[in-house]
Amino acid sequence: MFSSTVFLTFGMTCYPTAVLNKLNLFYIFVQLAMLVAFITTFLVVTPPELKNTPSFVFTDFQNTGTWTSNGWAVMMSFLTPVWVVSGFESAATIAEEASNAAKAVPFAMVSALVAGTVTGWAVVLTIAFCMGTDIPGIITTPLGQPLAQIAFNCLGKHGSIAILLFLWFSSVCNCSILLVAASRETFAFARDHGLPGSSFLRVLSSSSVPTRAIAFVAVGSLVEGLLMLINSIAINSIFNLGIMGLYFAYCMPLILRLVYGNFVPGVWYMGDKISYISSLYSVVWMSFVFVLLLFPSYQNPGRDEMNYAIVVLGFVLIFCIMYYFCPKVGGKTFFTGPVRTIDELVSVDREGLVGRSYELNSAQAAGLK
Repeated sequence: MFSSTVFLTFGMTCYPTAVLNKLNLFYIFVQLAMLVAFITTFLVVTPPELKNTPSFVFTDFQNTGTWTSNGWAVMMSFLTPVWVVSGFESAATIAEEASNAAKAVPFAMVSALVAGTVTGWAVVLTIAFCMGTDIPGIITTPLGQPLAQIAFNCLGKHGSIAILLFLWFSSVCNCSILLVAASRETFAFARDHGLPGSSFLRVLSSSSVPTRAIAFVAVGSLVEGLLMLINSIAINSIFNLGIMGLYFAYCMPLILRLVYGNFVPGVWYMGDKISYISSLYSVVWMSFVFVLLLFPSYQNPGRDEMNYAIVVLGFVLIFCIMYYFCPKVGGKTFFTGPVRTIDELVSVDREGLVGRSYELNSAQAAGLK
């Protein structure tokens, strides 16, 4: 099932930008329809005996984990929403394909975060009010997925199957969007000679689609996902590393903005004071979460329960350092930094840097005139 989903999202992503724009509008409609159907169905169909009171939803606390400290258990519970509320920089990865990117990309990032926060709260509250009070039974369900058990309890067999299938299709649409963002980021790194095998990954198709980068990301996702069949702890470590990598990437420009005084504001700017406070708060919060992601889920972990994210992180860092500083063939011998503007891209494209058939959108073409 997982492999089929990966192949399906790969096929949904190998289209030119004009087609992807229309598909993304359809995906947004699917997401909104899923949101309305999910909330409405649960609120209407859930039996009265399973509906919880506001006092239970907002004041009841149950520590169902293995950490005896309730305070630490609360902090560890941050990890799930942290994993969900991420990737809001995805709009930046497709900035080269956007018109008026200086305004459109920041607006997309902020609006996506606000919309995700509001809709996320709506879904969480719906589940909390409709899941009943048997939390241990939901967590230890033989179905393997607590949400599937909640849907079965509230909607019955046929209703739960229908809503979960709709949820799966909505997730496929979401995965397609994420694959677009990840493949464009991979292509950008390869175009700038920042990845092993850049000469292969930077080539575009005849329709100006980074098909090779898309396939590379899809195969990587498939391999990582299949690790779950071997050891779920291993895949959890990789998932944690994914968030740690994102937070590290988020923090670096914010730290530079706080330390150095040569920051040049863009079109979308909150002002000196609010921008500084926001940057400082973000660095502190993400540093705290970064440390949390290194801890195991169990208080006294054995070999099978240990969080090996630090091991994976160490391997990645060592590989990157060796790849960059390796004599004669390392990245320092050829990497000169990213191509920052489309003008630079055209000026250096004497040897097919971005492959063949790199086409400018209307905004980029107008900027060269």
